[in-house]
Amino acid sequence: MKTQIQGHRGDRGNFPENSIPAFLSAVKKGVDVLEMDVVISKDKKVVVSHEAYIASAYVLQPNGADISKEKERNFNLYDMNYAEIKTFDAGSKINQKFLQQQKLKTYKPLLSEVIETVEKYTQENNLPAVAYNIEIKSEVEFYHKFQPEPKEFVKLVTDVLLEKQIENRVILQSFDVNILEEIHLHFSAFTIAYLVENNSFQQNKERLSFKPEIYSPHFKLLNSKKAVQEIQQEQILVIPWTVNKPEDITKMLDFGVNAIITDFPERALTCLRSRTQTDL
Repeated sequence: MKTQIQGHRGDRGNFPENSIPAFLSAVKKGVDVLEMDVVISKDKKVVVSHEAYIASAYVLQPNGADISKEKERNFNLYDMNYAEIKTFDAGSKINQKFLQQQKLKTYKPLLSEVIETVEKYTQENNLPAVAYNIEIKSEVEFYHKFQPEPKEFVKLVTDVLLEKQIENRVILQSFDVNILEEIHLHFSAFTIAYLVENNSFQQNKERLSFKPEIYSPHFKLLNSKKAVQEIQQEQILVIPWTVNKPEDITKMLDFGVNAIITDFPERALTCLRSRTQTDL
């Protein structure tokens, strides 16, 4: 089976993350899956954003002013209606972690807009339909402060996806096991990915009451092909994040992972195509 390539927050290495331009760029490059993050606004809109607040690293205020690191959490998206959130500039300030990003004025879109735009683009250009890997950004200490509790959060997200009728092309992922339990209990039509950043597979799986379809660890937690196969033998797919360096991408491909989440889809696609040509 072909290893899938997932564009992390779109084509984050080259365009402002979680933006319409980044998602369209990733589609044009040929990714199989668009990976993105969602949070909730005051007026209960599902907003595509990695943080539940305005991040000082790459977002400017509507008047063009910077936001200090110390004050960024004062700009709580859960306290703002979406109309206000959209006025912040999420692309004119270069993220210092991605200096080659194109500098352009853009905004944090709604999940519904991302889906509508991507679906229209692929249909008009006769491209294969892409899948969506949507991370529900949730932390227990954020409940009722920066986000709703899991039951409401999951319902708001799944309502959008069901209305768009793309549930068969959606993965819902989270680090928060309470979110995953809620999806498993009430929305079994969706594929579930269990995000982890530490500990072993055996330790992590004990935190869930069910077996997820996908186990998604930080790539450095995978140290051998055998380790990947042990997870896959339990009928669980292995999809590591966020694999950016060509040597790490090659290593993950050698380990036989099922997909790779990356900020640089062109690098992963080049590695994958190179291997495919070698195998011919």
